[in-house]
Amino acid sequence: MSILYAKSNQEGARDLFEKRTIYKIDATSDTYSNLVDFNFGEKFLYGRVNRFYVPMVLAPAFIGTKTFKRTADPKKALSALSFVVDAFEQMARQFEKCAELRKIDTNDRFLTNLKVYKAYEDHNVLYGNHKSTYLRSLKTIFKNQRIKVKNFDEFIKELMNILQGTAYRNAFTKPGFIKGKSCPMTCSGLAIEIADLDAANDEEKINQFVNSLNWDFYLQTCASYGFMVDKTVPWRIVADIGSVPYRSAMFDYAKNYGLNSTTEIIHFSYRNAYVKYYENFKLQLLFLYNNVKLKSFLELQDCEGSTISKKIIPASYTMESLSKQYTESDFMKMYFQIRFMEEESPFSDDQKFMIVDDCIEIMLKSGILKALNVFERILNKTFDYNGSLSYIKKRFDIIRMEQFEDAEII
Repeated sequence: MSILYAKSNQEGARDLFEKRTIYKIDATSDTYSNLVDFNFGEKFLYGRVNRFYVPMVLAPAFIGTKTFKRTADPKKALSALSFVVDAFEQMARQFEKCAELRKIDTNDRFLTNLKVYKAYEDHNVLYGNHKSTYLRSLKTIFKNQRIKVKNFDEFIKELMNILQGTAYRNAFTKPGFIKGKSCPMTCSGLAIEIADLDAANDEEKINQFVNSLNWDFYLQTCASYGFMVDKTVPWRIVADIGSVPYRSAMFDYAKNYGLNSTTEIIHFSYRNAYVKYYENFKLQLLFLYNNVKLKSFLELQDCEGSTISKKIIPASYTMESLSKQYTESDFMKMYFQIRFMEEESPFSDDQKFMIVDDCIEIMLKSGILKALNVFERILNKTFDYNGSLSYIKKRFDIIRMEQFEDAEII
C-alpha cells in the first residue's frame, strides 16, 4: 500500500479520500489550463450533451470518422472523428521529431512515441450491453419478488414502481444512459487514451505521467494541437471543440471539413440521443413484458364464500396489437415518466403533469420529434416554467431561432 497515493479503490474510505485529495493537489497545474478535471461539474458531460444539456450521440454523416495509424495493437482498428484523428497524428509526429532531436526523454514508456490504446466506442454497442444487463436484472427482480402480471397495464405499473427507486442511479432509457456514469467519454468520438493503465491507481499516474520528464512537454504540446488532458486519467486526451473565451487549436483541423464553430461541430457530428431511440423504446417495453410474464399462474379467487385457484394466462401482444391498444400519447407519457425518474428534476408533481400534458399537445400538433425535443430541453436545462402551453411554444420558437434545432437531424 502506498503512503501518499491510492493504488486501488479497495482501500479504506478515509485513506482513499485523503490519498485522492493528495493526488488532485499534486496533479494540478496553474501553468496549463488544458489540464482539466472531467469529474468536476458540467465537464463530466463533455461530448455527451449539447448546449442545452440534452444527451447526444455521435452521428458523423457529414465528416465521418477515421482510423488511427498509430495504435498500440496494429490489429485493432481504433477510430475517432476525422479532425480529431488528424490532430493526433500531427501531434504524434511532433513527439517523434522532438525525440529524434533529443529534446524530450526518449525512454518514456508512453510519452515518447504516442500510441492509441483506446478511442471511440460505439454508443449503440455500449447501450446495447447496458440494456441487456438491465433487462436481465429486471427479470430477476420480477422473479425474486414473485411479481405476476396479467397484462401490459399491470406490467407497466410494476415496472414504474421498480424504476422509481433505481432509475436515477441506473438509467433505463438511452438518453439517460448517455448522461450517466456508466457511459464513458470515449462514446463522444473526441477522446483518446494513450495508455492502458488502471484509472484507480493514482500512484501509477504520478510515476508514469505527472513525474515524467516529458510531462510539461506533453501538456504544452496537447494545448498547441487543441487537446485537453484529463487530470483524473492523464493518459486520456480530449479534443477541445470550444471557442469561448478563446478559439481552440482543434479548429485548425476541423476547418478542413468545413467546421468553423462549436455549433457546426455539434450540428454535423451529433444527433439527440432520443431521435432514433424512441421507436425502440416501445419495442424495449414489449420485449421486457414478454420476458417477465409467466406462461401461466394460479390466482386465488373468492367464489360464493369459497376460495378457489384459477389458472391465469397473461395476455400476449405483438407490436402491432399493442399499438392498437395504446396510443402514441400513452407511450410518450411512459417515456416522460421514466425520464423524470432518471434525472434530478426540480419539478413538483403538478409541474410534471403540466409539462407532460403540454408536450403531448405539441406532439399532436407538430409531431413526435418536436415534442421530445421540447421535453428534453425542459428536463435537462430547466428555465422558469410557468405551466402554460403558450410559454413552452414561445420557448420553442426561441430555441429554433437560435439555430440549435437538431431534433430532425439524421
